[in-house]
Amino acid sequence: MPYVTSWERIARKKALAEGRVKERVNVKKTKLETAKKMVKDNFPIDAIAKYTGLAKDEIRPLMQ
Repeated sequence: MPYVTSWERIARKKALAEGRVKERVNVKKTKLETAKKMVKDNFPIDAIAKYTGLAKDEIRPLMQ
């Protein structure tokens, strides 16, 4: 097992955490893009919320 310093462990944990945050942001962007397309195709807000997992409050601004 290679020797790992404490700062290397801290850096690794930080990098992993940043990666998780970026992943969540990308997932959110994808959901919003899907919701925009559904709004454009006149899906009801309940269906958009159900299929994207977004809250209705997040979808309403897209409908304007």
